[in-house]
Amino acid sequence: MEAATNLSLPAFEEGAAPGAAVATSAKERKKAAAVDAVRLLPKLLDACIWGRQEDAHEVGAAIAAAIEASHPALAERITKRLGQQLRPKRFRQCPDNLVDVREPRHGLAEVILAEEVLRECKAIIDEHRRAAELAKFKLAPRHKVLLYGPPGNGKTMLAEGLARELDIPFLAVKYAGLVESYLGQTGKNMQEIFEYAETAQCLVFMDEFDGVAIDRSDSRDVGEIRRVTNQLLLQMDRLSANCVFVAATNAEGLLDKAIRRRFDFVVEIAAPTPELKLRCAGRELAVEMTPGHDVSHLAAQIAALEWPNLSALADRCRQIRRDLVLNEGRGQEWLVNSL
Repeated sequence: MEAATNLSLPAFEEGAAPGAAVATSAKERKKAAAVDAVRLLPKLLDACIWGRQEDAHEVGAAIAAAIEASHPALAERITKRLGQQLRPKRFRQCPDNLVDVREPRHGLAEVILAEEVLRECKAIIDEHRRAAELAKFKLAPRHKVLLYGPPGNGKTMLAEGLARELDIPFLAVKYAGLVESYLGQTGKNMQEIFEYAETAQCLVFMDEFDGVAIDRSDSRDVGEIRRVTNQLLLQMDRLSANCVFVAATNAEGLLDKAIRRRFDFVVEIAAPTPELKLRCAGRELAVEMTPGHDVSHLAAQIAALEWPNLSALADRCRQIRRDLVLNEGRGQEWLVNSL
């Protein structure tokens, strides 16, 4: 008896025509394309809500491309619409010179944090996730957070991580656009930022906060600085819990006392401890970060050096990884033993 030949043939149900497999395959492709398009809808809505016309065009084009093979007529209609100028009437236009609106790039798990800081972050997140429960008790989640401490230890990353955990857009205030020399313009810019932030749920991050929240009791105070601080107080008081406001400063002692009292959470991001340095080096030099190489044993040696902050330590670890690629690790000894 001849041995059966092992062929990979499409499986048919009894009585089914061979063309059924082709039809099923086409149906599956159509369904997959629809799923891809649906997954893009939240991004399209975000772009419309925040008045980002270029992003709306980009996402619309991606949706059209996803359904072009399965729904050609619909894809053509979308493409034609994209040829027209989008003019959102219901939504506030994004002040591009004042804020950078983006999706958060990482979560809290990617930020090196002390345990006490992580506990505070989890408390903030928990309140916002349980906003409906708080509302039953006539309470709103606390939403004003001040981060302070020396530069380079993760204040900006932490703010972005909070936005990612809360699944809301991250609005980074552009300090260069906010502060202007023209009389009264800084206050107007600040008002525009906060009004825009009220468009929908979001996290607003303002770095170099001491530049706009200067202590009004300072003898060197001038009228314009006082007006800016007063405007900031007013905007913070009006801000709804829908918007999480995170401010960061390297000079907490310079802040106006009344503004400092407005914050629900005041969190110190201190200089890194030896344990945090080791965690940072261990993560940056983990074996999954260096394919074909294992330099994880260098983490303790790197962490033991006198680094000014975690950013400098992480940068040195990246130099070691880069040296492995470009120089076959020949510069490793110098990179490990010198500052």
